[in-house]
Amino acid sequence: MSDAVMTAWIAAGSAVAGALAGGGVTGWFTLAAARKQAQSTVDAAARQADAAWAAGQRQADAAWEAGRRQADAAWEAGRLQADAQLDVARQTLTAQHLAAQREVRRTAYAAFLAATDTCHQRRLAWQQALGTSEAAGCRERHRAALSAVTEALTLVRLEGPDPVSFAAEALERLLDTNASPGQYPAAHAGFLDAARAALAAP
Repeated sequence: MSDAVMTAWIAAGSAVAGALAGGGVTGWFTLAAARKQAQSTVDAAARQADAAWAAGQRQADAAWEAGRRQADAAWEAGRLQADAQLDVARQTLTAQHLAAQREVRRTAYAAFLAATDTCHQRRLAWQQALGTSEAAGCRERHRAALSAVTEALTLVRLEGPDPVSFAAEALERLLDTNASPGQYPAAHAGFLDAARAALAAP
């Protein structure tokens, strides 16, 4: 209870005591005035308390809103950081995948080239041996080399891309017994160009 309220109630008590002591009409008027003063003081104290409570409520609301905004900002910053880390991880995995794919393709292309070169040399040897006792053996070696080219071509087709597969198929056809040997160098160069382009692609 505030000092003003206490004072008002003391004044009212004094007025009551005066009235009881024989103040008569004057005492009752004094009592009424004291009651009015006390009630006014109580009302003022209540209004003051309400104002203080409202101010405290506004302060609490402002503090809660500031905390909420701070929490939202922290969550957003964390989300952005997590997204950035995920993006870096994706880029790293993509780069590793592409590097592994290039290495597998490079191995397949190199194996195919080695097989075609061997087959080409054995085809030339067989053609040079025609009419001799060595022709049959050279022909069998050429056929075996041609089978190795077919196997290597299968790997190239699996790894791709299509331009390399098409160039490899064209080169493989020129290793057949009845193919024109003069077209082999151009087809060989075409495969090399397609393979280099595929390995250099991002």
